[in-house]
Amino acid sequence: MKLYLQILAFYLMSVAPTWAADVLLVQSYHKEYGWDESYIRGLESTLGDDVTLHTFEMDTKRLPRSQFDAQADKALALYQKISPEVVVLGDDNALSHMLPRLRNKDIDIVFLGINSNPRRLMAKYAGTARVTGVLERPLFARSMKEMSELLGKDQMKVKILFDAGTTATIATDHIANQYEDLKQQLGIDVTIENHRLFSSWKNSVEQSDDYDAIVVGLYQIIRDESDQVVDANKVLSWTNENSETPLFGFWDFSVGKGQTAGGVVLFGESQGIQAGKYVNRVLAGEEASEISVIHGKKGRAIYSATEFERWGLTPPTHWRNID
Repeated sequence: MKLYLQILAFYLMSVAPTWAADVLLVQSYHKEYGWDESYIRGLESTLGDDVTLHTFEMDTKRLPRSQFDAQADKALALYQKISPEVVVLGDDNALSHMLPRLRNKDIDIVFLGINSNPRRLMAKYAGTARVTGVLERPLFARSMKEMSELLGKDQMKVKILFDAGTTATIATDHIANQYEDLKQQLGIDVTIENHRLFSSWKNSVEQSDDYDAIVVGLYQIIRDESDQVVDANKVLSWTNENSETPLFGFWDFSVGKGQTAGGVVLFGESQGIQAGKYVNRVLAGEEASEISVIHGKKGRAIYSATEFERWGLTPPTHWRNID
């Protein structure tokens, strides 16, 4: 009998993994979007080989708001089909639409890329689900300080451009609040704009000659006169070609040759890595609700040598060239 049990145990170990897990990632956006590509790379590099990562793209950068709920319902159907051990929610739209649908499920949730205050949603939709995650905040104060030193200006006039999407609106409010608190300390005059149409974005860029710098925030859902989303690369390349003012960015995907010149930027990959570490802790036995919500790691200063040369800028030694 003992020999039989030993043989049976050996057989079971040989035909099935000792342990495997399913993780469902619900993306607010789409896989081709630079931010999503970056954080998925970080997530995949951190999760173990025995974890299967399933993904669902809500595609809210390109679809109209009227379809967001239908997309969330599809994501919920996939959740029910897979029955994952952990759900990862990427960015604000996924969190705001999926948490109400998952609140009373016996599930651990890890979010990332959240610009809003998740505590409000977590309190409003408190239930069985256990939630933690990683916050994303544009590095406004540090960016302004570094830009001021780079441009050699104690008093600086800066224009910050965003599209009119959910994440952009939240980021705009966050920056505006920081600016009010730091206005005197920073010694800068900041104008923050949200644009829905490409025509108004263009007008703003062309009317920026009296600014020392333009910071390009989010621009992925700028629309044309037919209400169609303009290709994000087209928006950025047009801005690069037509601006008479040096361009900087808040996110790594906006920096490079033919894009913005540089900046103290957020990296999606670091958010994915941190979220992946949280997922691993949950799979090892911790509950998500026992893990603290944290701000993502501080960004890095990067630049394009091509664009710095164009604007006659000398990079500080701690800025990294990405060309």
